[in-house]
Amino acid sequence: MSYRLVGDHDTVEDIKDGPETIPPGFAREKARHRYFSHPHSLHTAISVAAGAIMCLFGYEQGVFGGIIVGRGFLDYFERPSAAMQGFVTSVYDLGCFAGALLTLLVGERLGRKRVLVVFTVIMAVGIVMQTAARSMGQLVWGRFVAGLGNGGNSATAPVWHVETSHHSAKGKAIVKEMTVNVLGFVISNVVTLLLSGNGTTAQWRFPLGIQLVFVLVILCLVPVLPESPRWLLARGRDAEAREVLARLSEDDVEAEFVEIRDAVRLERAARASWKRVFDGGQVTRRLLLGMMLQVAQQLSGINVLCYYLPLVLHRSVGLPELTARLVSTANAVSYMLATAASMLVIERMGRRPLLMSMAGGMSVAFLGIAVSVAVGENPTGGDNSNTINTINENNNLAPGIMATAFIWLYFTTFSFGWIAVPWLYPAEINSLGMRTKGAALATACDWLFNYLVVQTTPVGIQRLHWLLYLVYALLNLSFVPAVYYLVVETRGRSLEQIDRWFLANPAWLVHRADHSP
Repeated sequence: MSYRLVGDHDTVEDIKDGPETIPPGFAREKARHRYFSHPHSLHTAISVAAGAIMCLFGYEQGVFGGIIVGRGFLDYFERPSAAMQGFVTSVYDLGCFAGALLTLLVGERLGRKRVLVVFTVIMAVGIVMQTAARSMGQLVWGRFVAGLGNGGNSATAPVWHVETSHHSAKGKAIVKEMTVNVLGFVISNVVTLLLSGNGTTAQWRFPLGIQLVFVLVILCLVPVLPESPRWLLARGRDAEAREVLARLSEDDVEAEFVEIRDAVRLERAARASWKRVFDGGQVTRRLLLGMMLQVAQQLSGINVLCYYLPLVLHRSVGLPELTARLVSTANAVSYMLATAASMLVIERMGRRPLLMSMAGGMSVAFLGIAVSVAVGENPTGGDNSNTINTINENNNLAPGIMATAFIWLYFTTFSFGWIAVPWLYPAEINSLGMRTKGAALATACDWLFNYLVVQTTPVGIQRLHWLLYLVYALLNLSFVPAVYYLVVETRGRSLEQIDRWFLANPAWLVHRADHSP
């Protein structure tokens, strides 16, 4: 069966079966696409919209760590305890966890675009609550509500971006998202640095309120961009799906349309339900693969170093606090550039080689940090409960400088493999009927373990000292065989080709499987 537009574009003609009425709103949706009449401009607009979502994600993650140490914040909230500062910071992660789970209930019903709009509005409410907060309780609730919005957005944006991208550009699409995610982190560092000397409430209200600029960009772009053609086909809106595919490509899309439609029919016949999630079959396998990589991303130690880098530079290397902030910002810029550079390799090397080689590099980096801290550890065994590490306070700065060099190595290797692939993989690996559920559960795992890592790190540093870094070195090393034996290569395959690969390769161990595109 094939379709062609006829008349005033309010109907399409099924060449074999006669005319079919296009669902209400189709002509309006088509008119919206005229803003981006060329496929390249449409893909660019989708990348900008998804990028704004991920940039806001990165900014919100980084901004609070920069404002809670400021004089204006501490004076206004009457010097909250360290425990309260930790709670108001990490409650955002709990909100993200809840938001990701909430998409399980509404994701497939609303569609990708409407979910993004709804959760962006929720996030805007949380931003306003934080900016206008007059008490710590209001600030905590604002953080949680903003987290709800970001959790839903971070679970949905990669799926929408992947489902509207050509199969040869899926990896690059998510790398772009994660590059601007780190850009948001960089911007938050710069904004809080510029206002660090301000003793008024502007020191913390302005960095929080300026996030509404991102919200405005998202709410202006997402409504006028196309819905995922795969979601449209899954809802029986074939004519709209075909039109979207035509808008996204310069080539004939009939073969792609038929391929996706056939995959949808197979999915309906298989009835991928929650019952099948727990039966230990291929649905379970694909769901667990996405969740595994998100958990591994957090257990790689990224947030251990992101959270504590300024203190390491100040107390270990001996830099003044302002200089330590500047060097931390410079590291964030390097982090962003390395993430952008990974676009050159993600579709050439593939997911498996990147994950394995970069995990090995991350393990070496953490081993170097552990050795550096152990060499410089205070031999007197003094109380180190209030410090980030135990490097001594004499004039020998070599261990601290070496630790900083290995931290830079970690950020670089993480940027090339582990920042983007764990976010890309759940959107690639799960079948259409389970894609929203799979991405939501994987994202929820990411936020849950993010929270656990951030909460346990201070205790680990106090009790384990350099052994904590050795633990992360061993964890990263364990990811190499885990990827080798379990992770399926998705480079160069369309989402429907990935479905067929799993049908042809039911064994969970894939080290002997054919991973060529």
